[in-house]
Amino acid sequence: ELIGIKQLGFVDGSSSEIESLRSEINVMWKLDHPNIVRYLGSDRSDRYFYILLEYVSGGSIASMLSQFGPFSEDLIRRFCFQILQGLAYLHKVGIVHRDIKGANVLVSGEGVAKLADFGCSKQLLGLCTSSLEESLKAIRGSVPWMAPEVIKQSGHGRSADVWSLGATVIEMATGKPPWPDYSNNLAALFHVATSKDPPVTPESLSPSGAAFLSKCLKIEAKERFTCAELLAMPFFASQRGTSVDTGGAGTSTSTVHG
Repeated sequence: ELIGIKQLGFVDGSSSEIESLRSEINVMWKLDHPNIVRYLGSDRSDRYFYILLEYVSGGSIASMLSQFGPFSEDLIRRFCFQILQGLAYLHKVGIVHRDIKGANVLVSGEGVAKLADFGCSKQLLGLCTSSLEESLKAIRGSVPWMAPEVIKQSGHGRSADVWSLGATVIEMATGKPPWPDYSNNLAALFHVATSKDPPVTPESLSPSGAAFLSKCLKIEAKERFTCAELLAMPFFASQRGTSVDTGGAGTSTSTVHG
C-alpha cells in the first residue's frame, strides 16, 4: 500500500523529547475513523524523525481552494459534515485537534475529507523548528482560524475546535482566511483576541448555512454548539443517511493529548 511519510529534522532533541513524541504518535496510531488520517507508526535516524501516515491523494482543502476558488454550499456542507464526524470522534476520546483549517483537512481520491496534523502538533513545533522565530511563524499561520480564548490563553477545550471549524467554513465559502482585512499576522492576533464580534458571515451561505455558522462562532466558548448539536442542525438534513458517531462530545475541557 502507498503511505505518506512526514520527515522532521532534529534541532536539539533530547532522548526524553524523542520518547515523548513517539508516545504521542502511539496515541494517534490507535485512532480509527474514516474522517481521520491514519497514523501508521514512526521511525527515526540520526538526523530525522519519520511519521508514517495514510496516503491521501487529493491534496488539502486549502490547495483545492487555491486551484478552483470558493466552494459551492453543497460541497461545503459535505466536507463540513465529514469534518464534524471526525472531530466528534476525536472529542469522544479526549483529543482536541487545536489546528483545524483548510490546509489541515485532506481529501481522498473518492472525495472524503480527513482531518490531519493534530494532537502532537505542539510538540512537533518545539522539537523540529530551528528557532523561536520559526515556531512563532508556524503558530501565527493559524491565527485567523484560532478561537479568541486560545490566543488569550485563558483555557480552552473542545469548543475551540468548533470555532476553528466555523472559520474553515468561511474559508471554503470565500476562498480566503477569516478576517481577510488583517493580512498581518500580529494585527490578526490582536484583533481576534479583542474583537467583540465574530467574523462576517459570507453572503453566499443560505439561511441554514448562516445559522450553522452562528452556532460555531460565538465569542463565549460556552455558548457554542457541541459537535453532536451541530450535526443535528437543519444544514445537514441531506447528509444524514451517513452514519454519525457523535460520541456525545461536549464543550467542557478534559484531558487532552498533545
